[in-house]
Amino acid sequence: MNDNFDVSRLKEYLDFDYDHISMSRKRQCQAWRREKLDVPLLFIGDKLTKKQEEIPAYDLQQVFTDKVKMLCREARGACGAGNGRSDSVPSIRANLGTGIMLACLGLEQESFPDKMPWLHERLTKEQIIKLKPDDIKSQGSFARGLEMMHYFKDTMGDSLPIYVMDTQGPFDLAHLMMGDDIFLELYDDPKFVHHLMGICLELGIKAHRWMKEAIGEPMTSLHHSNAIYSDSFGIRICEDTTALLGDEQIREFAIPYTKKLAREFGGAWVHYCGYNEALTDAILEQPELKALNFGHIPGHEQEIDFYANMEKFAKAGKVNFNGWPRFPDESAEAFIGRIHKYASQGVLAANMGVNEALIKAGFKTAADVLAYWKELSAKSQAA
Repeated sequence: MNDNFDVSRLKEYLDFDYDHISMSRKRQCQAWRREKLDVPLLFIGDKLTKKQEEIPAYDLQQVFTDKVKMLCREARGACGAGNGRSDSVPSIRANLGTGIMLACLGLEQESFPDKMPWLHERLTKEQIIKLKPDDIKSQGSFARGLEMMHYFKDTMGDSLPIYVMDTQGPFDLAHLMMGDDIFLELYDDPKFVHHLMGICLELGIKAHRWMKEAIGEPMTSLHHSNAIYSDSFGIRICEDTTALLGDEQIREFAIPYTKKLAREFGGAWVHYCGYNEALTDAILEQPELKALNFGHIPGHEQEIDFYANMEKFAKAGKVNFNGWPRFPDESAEAFIGRIHKYASQGVLAANMGVNEALIKAGFKTAADVLAYWKELSAKSQAA
């Protein structure tokens, strides 16, 4: 670890092509609106340069309370995104865990060196019943996160965009606040759950506004995930717990509050881990929700129907922002071609990595993949 690293010189390590990044922002804005691009979006990173490897790589516990160490860790990731010279727009955040917004109600997470922070503290039903919107305050680790964001802005200036801390949707916040008891309350006391959801909606609105004000970001645009830029929606919403619900519960307890939160910021893109067909359908039906990303479970990657999803997103007029796995025995060229086909239709904003299979097929760097991607685009234009 380089404890003598001069963080004030961090901008010198970025090696960004800012003209290229400016073009990537423009292309992304077009793609989220489903405007046709001659070369479709592709998000892909690359390895760090020898100089960038000098940036210290602190663990997750070290960065939780230290703004300098957090900036170094985040900048390393941004360098990888920028080195890919793809459509990714590098960005950083105070990466303080999924429960960070609950600090606004006094609940604090535990940090770990080898995994993300996690919230173990809970509020009882009796405590939640007494909650009012005025109880939501910038305090604890959330306030420290805002201080980190101010420090990032002061240190990096306009050289590296900052995005908001982890932003869970209203139902995710409700689950984090109450724990698994919420699943019983859906049936035993729906009125109480709607009260809880109202508090979580207000928490989402206030926390997003505080974070965006800290970095000077417009309410209806965003940088996010060390990749995304949009001027047509302002936040990301996570629905990880919502993915555990059935269709009826999704539509009563989650989607109405998600829509209201998205509406406050000119729309949103959505992420959830795993796959839930009912949740996907409900999200795609909402005009406020512009794009969707979901996760592939290791060992079960082929259980999500790629072609059915591409058809579903096309019919809804929405964008799937996702990385997709290769089919068994699918060549690297066929895989890239399949992804390119749907990206060129505006249905897919593809996120791809240079993995072992691509390297074996001759695609050893992000530049190799991008060259083939552009070659496919030229052929489709000429056809």
